[in-house]
Amino acid sequence: METIEIAKDRLLYYQFEGLREIDHIEHLFTSRIGWNDRNTTGQIARLFNMPETSRVGLKQVHGTNIVVIDSYGDDLGRISNLEGDGLITNLPNIILSTGHADCVPIYFVDPGKRIVGIAHGGWRGTYGNITGKMIGRMVDHYGSDIEDIIIGIGPSIGPCCYEVGMDLGNEFKDKFTEFPDILVDRDDRVFLDLWKVNYLQAKEKGIGGENIIVPRICTSCNMDKFHSYRGENGTDGRMIAAIGLRDG
Repeated sequence: METIEIAKDRLLYYQFEGLREIDHIEHLFTSRIGWNDRNTTGQIARLFNMPETSRVGLKQVHGTNIVVIDSYGDDLGRISNLEGDGLITNLPNIILSTGHADCVPIYFVDPGKRIVGIAHGGWRGTYGNITGKMIGRMVDHYGSDIEDIIIGIGPSIGPCCYEVGMDLGNEFKDKFTEFPDILVDRDDRVFLDLWKVNYLQAKEKGIGGENIIVPRICTSCNMDKFHSYRGENGTDGRMIAAIGLRDG
């Protein structure tokens, strides 16, 4: 399954081909082209055909805290002030969103039970296994069957560009001893493959490889289209990963 690049109304954004085929799912990943702090919420709401007030995010802290929204009585404004890096809901007309500028956006869908989730996976969240914890929460809280869950790993910094220190590399190597080739040694430098770690964490929880979408699009290699904190030596720009359920 591939990622589709869409240019529409002077906006450039991305969708997973496999998730586009699910009628009741809306999702996207923005770019740096056409998007800004002033228009993002409105444009996502328009593309999703949902109210602007339905968008919810979190104060991202590079951790593994997950917030579940299972009541319309939940105050989305209050939730957006909570610290966390993962959101899950089974309610339609709520837009779950996370912000990214190299960290991994991870999309979660149980199409049968109509559950969606989104996570922000930097190296700390990945080291803490936010992917596995999101899957566990879907199973424990909503009764998802592992074989039904679909995961999309969106554009983020790849092993081509994500150089890490030897100490951090060894921490990952020591913790994930069963995960092969998550570090790449090149020219006496060490590069970390966050895509592979999150993929293998999903596999470890029982997700079939055919249900994991990994397009391997590097934000640092494609700074004409994406913000990249590493590639730009720091940036305030962010892409938004968003997902929501439609009525019906």
